[in-house]
Amino acid sequence: MPNQILRRLKYPLLCLPLILGLIGLLTAGESFGNSLYSALSMYLLQYQSAGPNFLTNLARWTAPLATILGLLSSIPSVCERFHNFTRWRAGKSVAVYGPEPEKTLLLAQLGRRGIAGKSGFVRAGRYVLLGGETENFLFWAEHHRQLEFVPVYLRCHCLPSQSVSDPMLRLFCPEETAARLFWSERCLYELSSGCGHRMRIVLLGFGRLGEELLNFAVLDNIFSPEQHIEYHVFGGCSAFTGARPQLGETGDSVIAHSEPWYDSLPLLEEAQAVIVLEQENQLELLKNLLLALRRQEIDVFDAGGGECELLSGRERLRLFAWRERAFSPKYIFSDVMTERAKRINARFAALRSKTAETPESMKEQWQELDTFARYALISQADYHDIRLKMLAVIGKPPDPSVLSPELLDQLAQLEHLRLCRYYYLNNYRPGVPENGSREDPLHRVSALLVSYDALPDEEKDLRRETVRVLLGIK
Repeated sequence: MPNQILRRLKYPLLCLPLILGLIGLLTAGESFGNSLYSALSMYLLQYQSAGPNFLTNLARWTAPLATILGLLSSIPSVCERFHNFTRWRAGKSVAVYGPEPEKTLLLAQLGRRGIAGKSGFVRAGRYVLLGGETENFLFWAEHHRQLEFVPVYLRCHCLPSQSVSDPMLRLFCPEETAARLFWSERCLYELSSGCGHRMRIVLLGFGRLGEELLNFAVLDNIFSPEQHIEYHVFGGCSAFTGARPQLGETGDSVIAHSEPWYDSLPLLEEAQAVIVLEQENQLELLKNLLLALRRQEIDVFDAGGGECELLSGRERLRLFAWRERAFSPKYIFSDVMTERAKRINARFAALRSKTAETPESMKEQWQELDTFARYALISQADYHDIRLKMLAVIGKPPDPSVLSPELLDQLAQLEHLRLCRYYYLNNYRPGVPENGSREDPLHRVSALLVSYDALPDEEKDLRRETVRVLLGIK
């Protein structure tokens, strides 16, 4: 706040000697032109004689002070411009625009490569836009000519990251990254096995984080064909469930609660997991949860700030620093799952056409896919982390050559469940398309949305081969 006040007062203070001198000289009978010239000369010590009146003398003494103040205040700006220029010339520089908390977080991880973007445009090797979607797209449109051949990483919630055709524009969603990382690290396979694959998971709060977390929960938390997971949401999730009318076909349930969480304390006590997604007033919520509940573990998408460390009962909280993780250059500049999905696609293409897997062919084959196909492969790559953790828990090596036929078939069945869930989340319906093909993207009908046992033998073989290929990709 003090810095903002000083910035606002800076230019009026610099102009004050000019105004005083101009008024004093005009009052003494000087013409406007001579008065203006003499008043400006005071800033450079060129007006050395005593003034004709008090205002002129006051201006004569304060003008040099204003000059010194102006020079001193411009030094940080000049130094910043110089540092930004040298970083740009050195290469690998990244200009970051957006809200201060997120910008500061990313700049700290970028180190010497980072350039703090402010109101003006600065030259850099790459750009990261962390503001709102409208603000980000407006910046990109206004400076499109300067950004035409420069990679731009734009934070976006509404558009799928794989939907853009401009090779220099990359969309990313921190909440999506956080959701993937959470389920991968918090793999619930052991917990699910311990309760017969019947679980209840409570989400406190929703919003964009909840949408992504629930979407990936349905695709990643697949442990058994007989499983049933209830996701109890204390927060507005009607838009999420309303936009996915086929969600109920996945086998798991999403239950929206209109009552406050403290009216369902038995549910929160008995649930296999309680996840706090609420970001506003999080500290107050956690304090009340720790007071009201006896359960020994609560997962928290930490809103940041470090206040949670001060809570009494902090040892019962499993904090997930989602902002720090999701705003990491590792996930903004190189989406790990997308790169793995590209390798999977290239491997299948090579098996089909007997061609070599090269970086050039990998890029070309990925460009040929539509958004739906790309995300299908990303989902496949994402679930593979869960598959590897399941094999580690049961003590089996991730080597397809040593897996028993029974275990390979179980993994193939789970892969089929994942594929069906991906189709259901995109509102496909089971049925045979009129043209007799396997699926009809226009009417969203697929003949493959059946149980694993009802699949033709060639489709079962394809699922088994998919598992073998995925286990062979490092």
